[in-house]
This record gives sequence, structure tokens and C-alpha cells, in this order.
Amino acid sequence: MERIPRSEELPSPESPSIPVELHYSADAETSRVWNTVRRYPWFVENGYRVGLPQSIKDHLENSMEVSNEEVRAAVEAEYRDHAYSEKARELEKAWEAESSDFIEKLKTLGRPLPQAYKIFLSRYGTGGSYGYPDVIQLNLNKTSNRGPLYTAFHEMVHLTIQDLIEKYDIPHWTKERLVDLTMNKFFPDKEQLQRDPEHAEQIIEIFEKGFPNIEKIISEVSEI
Repeated sequence: MERIPRSEELPSPESPSIPVELHYSADAETSRVWNTVRRYPWFVENGYRVGLPQSIKDHLENSMEVSNEEVRAAVEAEYRDHAYSEKARELEKAWEAESSDFIEKLKTLGRPLPQAYKIFLSRYGTGGSYGYPDVIQLNLNKTSNRGPLYTAFHEMVHLTIQDLIEKYDIPHWTKERLVDLTMNKFFPDKEQLQRDPEHAEQIIEIFEKGFPNIEKIISEVSEI
């Protein structure tokens, strides 16, 4: 089943927030697992622990090839619609309560925001990922101890600056540091940094001087 909020559930155009559309289905999970399988070497190389159906994980850990048919069978064997629908209701309530304040913070970056966010609920892959300009993949089994909504906020910061990341050719862990620093500004009581990129000290110095002018920050970081 795929759950998309009805139009009457969405905020009015005058709302300071942005609507979210929550999706989940066995087909979406099959795509999520297959994309994770294709990038599995990269995830391992970069120290990510990804969620996968056990049979698929066993194949990969033993350097065995995985077929599309095996992925679909593994997903369908584990898929339970109610596990997603319960989390969807929780996330909708949390979004309704907390999103307006977050969106106002996001606007301080001076970047365009989407009309709506499409959030795909999953049990696989990394804790969260994104597809520019408005898609988020949220792993319900691997969100941070700050909860799934915080993970979704993190991915929304990614989406907000992704065009600048590409424009200035920013490497992966530098990008993650910039997002972490931004989230720490938004939520100073929940500070967190992932692994250090190259030139970590200089990045922090540039960020602190330039925030919230995120394009100026990214431009200067690209020149380190």
C-alpha cells in the first residue's frame, strides 16, 4: 500500500510550513534495496552500515551476485504494510507539530524550497538519503536517536543546498560537514558531527564567519 495524504490534510497555501507526501510500498522498497545493492561497495568504503534483507546481505558479504528477482522476493517476504502505516501516522503528527519552525529556519539560508516534500518510508539503505529536488528516503529502522523527523530535516537541508554542492564540486564528507554544521545552528541542543572531512578546522571557521550566507560559505570552502 502507498499512503498519500488527502488534499484536506495538507496545510493551506498561507501556512508557513510545506506539505509532505508520505509513500510506502513493496515496489518502492524493491527499488530502494536494488539501489543499495548497486552502491554497496561505495557504502562499505565510506564506512556506512546499510539495512538490507538478510538473504541479500548474505549474498553481498560473500561476494555473490544478486539478481532483481532475488531482491523482489526478499523484500516481499519481509514487507508488512502495517509497520509502515503506523510510522507514517507518527511522522505526520510530528511534522504538523514541528515543521513550521524548521521551515522558517531553512528559509534563512536564502535558497528556493520545493512546493512539497515526497518522503518514502523504508526499512533499508542508510538512515536517510535524498533525490534532488524534493525526494527523501527515510529508513525507519536506522534513524538517529533524535527520531525520524530529525533525520528528515537533515535530508531537507541537503536538498536545499544540493545545487550549490554540484556547482562548486564539493566532496561527500565536506558536504556532510556543511549539513551537520547547519543542523547544529538550527538545533543547538542536538549538536552532532559525522566523521571529519579534510580541512575540517578551516571549514568550521568559514562556516561560522559566513552563516547563514550558505552560497558564500560553499564557494569559499571549495577554494580550500
